[in-house]
Amino acid sequence: MTKEPNKRILQPLPEKLTTLLKQGLSPSPLLVRSGGTSSRCSAPGHWTLDLSRHFRGIAVDQNSGTVRVETGLTTAEVQTVLNAHKRSLPTGLSGLPGAGYWLTGGISPLSRSQGLAIDRIQAISGVWGSGERFDLCAAKHGQTKEWRALLGAAPFLAIVTSISMMTTPLQPLQIGRGVVSAQQLITLIQEAEHWPEGIALHWFWAERIEVLVVALSQDRAAVMSLEGWLNDRIGGIETLQASQLAGLAALPALGQLAQSAERPTARDQEVLGLLGPAWGDASKELIQTLVPLMGNRPDHRCSFAGQQLGGCTAQVRPEASSFVHRTALWKPWITAAWTPGDAEARKRSLHWLEAVRDQLLPLCPGVHLAQLHDHLPWHERELEAAFADWLPQLRELKRDVDPLTLLPRL
Repeated sequence: MTKEPNKRILQPLPEKLTTLLKQGLSPSPLLVRSGGTSSRCSAPGHWTLDLSRHFRGIAVDQNSGTVRVETGLTTAEVQTVLNAHKRSLPTGLSGLPGAGYWLTGGISPLSRSQGLAIDRIQAISGVWGSGERFDLCAAKHGQTKEWRALLGAAPFLAIVTSISMMTTPLQPLQIGRGVVSAQQLITLIQEAEHWPEGIALHWFWAERIEVLVVALSQDRAAVMSLEGWLNDRIGGIETLQASQLAGLAALPALGQLAQSAERPTARDQEVLGLLGPAWGDASKELIQTLVPLMGNRPDHRCSFAGQQLGGCTAQVRPEASSFVHRTALWKPWITAAWTPGDAEARKRSLHWLEAVRDQLLPLCPGVHLAQLHDHLPWHERELEAAFADWLPQLRELKRDVDPLTLLPRL
């Protein structure tokens, strides 16, 4: 146990975790850091369960192609090990998240061709909020409500200590990136909705709009083809770059071009991820409506980003996991940021986030709960948008496995 000013941090050994949960902790919810960090890893007066010290095991099975990962590792640390074996797992546009990335869905630049991370999970071990241990595997428990619940809603129900996932061979990628205008972004969005599964669009909009196109590739000629295609179809893309990468772990951080003068200052933030189907012609009105909001961000670190789904993600039944929005083609996310300790700045940034969200809701009614907001007033609506008709059964299960509501409320 570690104590810091306004913080209570627990770093239990694996064999002590069951006892810790059974004895109960107050106040609740218990906040969890599983390798990475988020806005709900810590809060004044609350206990933080930090898995990053004692849950760091990783084992690759070359024969089956699976990897068993303990949940104190970041996605970047896992990819580093897998790279040595020339294997890969879905990861996002940053290597900083922990296992929560995989357990809440795991949307990656290759989701259209390789599916979501939760679709790769073969086994899960951990401790329910009640303190009871579990070891579940897809072969035996794949049709149970417990299995479905853990794939996408685990943070509300349990402390997951390890997951086993199916990996794929490391594949080279081609990328094209550059800074575009709002009109060029509209064109790209409309074009991307007709792309094959092996190519996907991402963007980051702050001071400027950076786009990133990621595609599976085997040769340099394909890279040059992508660069030529972007110039031909869109034209006039500023600082257009095209290159070939060894795999997902080598992707550049999205936003490096858009934040031309990023200042390395401390910040607090909230991130809201939405989900929706194809935007079609409605993308024009949406982007044009967002232009003045983006021009009046209350903090230079506030941003609006998006990534493309579809393809393989839509081929899995919604009932297979807690990620029910299988028809979603777009995941936009909004980041509100402010200087730590500045209550008025926090209020302004959250108000801005809500204004951007309200413009997006008609096209993106779903929510991707990669970040928890049980401390914010719109948490209830967010749960309903994330889990839809599956929510009542999730709540019933939570009453059984977390009767004291030790973990975030559902």
